[in-house]
Amino acid sequence: MNHSIAAWSDYWSDSAGAGCLSGAPPALLAELASTWRSLALTLAPGSSVLDVAAGDGAVIRAMRAVRPDLKLMGIDSAVVGPAAAAIGVRGGVHADSLPFEDGRFDAVLSQFGIEYCPASAIAEAVRVAAPGATILLICHHADSVAVLHNARRAAAMVAMVEAGLLSLARRVALGGTDDAATTAKINRACQAYRDQSIVGELPLALGRALAGRQAVAMVQAISVRALAEIDRLQAMQAAALNETAAAAVVAEFGRLGVHCTARAVLIERGSPMAWEIKGQRC
Repeated sequence: MNHSIAAWSDYWSDSAGAGCLSGAPPALLAELASTWRSLALTLAPGSSVLDVAAGDGAVIRAMRAVRPDLKLMGIDSAVVGPAAAAIGVRGGVHADSLPFEDGRFDAVLSQFGIEYCPASAIAEAVRVAAPGATILLICHHADSVAVLHNARRAAAMVAMVEAGLLSLARRVALGGTDDAATTAKINRACQAYRDQSIVGELPLALGRALAGRQAVAMVQAISVRALAEIDRLQAMQAAALNETAAAAVVAEFGRLGVHCTARAVLIERGSPMAWEIKGQRC
């Protein structure tokens, strides 16, 4: 399992069902759920639906709430938690090599997922969509508050790691001593990102671990989680679409015979949270 997949597997293993937007404003989550419920109501009875990069199954839950007759399935390259598996999300399935026959689904969807996948995932989404099928993708907007905040959070975490925070904690846990030079570097990194809560949270968590009876194991667990979070946050930054990238996705769908459009949606604090890319296969 590669590092990125492991990072997401760790995340989905204890997800609370909010997709990748844990901690997002309730109004935003409600608006997303409303998008999927509205789509569900337009589909014919018994329609087959595929959610690409489904994570914890947030889209499936929203649609099933209003249309239990739909045949809802999700896939994700990561290992998903038991709750997601129970509602039809299959882990370990890659979006760029879907194990389904051509034209299998009446709708192919994704919520903050397909943009993380290889570019060939678009062709696979089209391949498994039936003629006339709806394709609806909600993708991260590069100018969204969430993307910009998480980029800053990731930078703060990287700065602390590069300053030696995790390696110092491991050394102390194994019986070594602190050193003034490394501590000074860590303090400078924290000061540079003092607007980010993580510069208080991560050192505090490590300090508590060092004071416990299982310091080595706890420091290791915190380190693994911190590095996985950095991986996820950086992946979000890389995946988010600016206007040019969104237009390129639309053009690729067009090349594959799907007429679609892209528009900025989910406005939060004056900035778009996402792109809605919607079309229908010819």
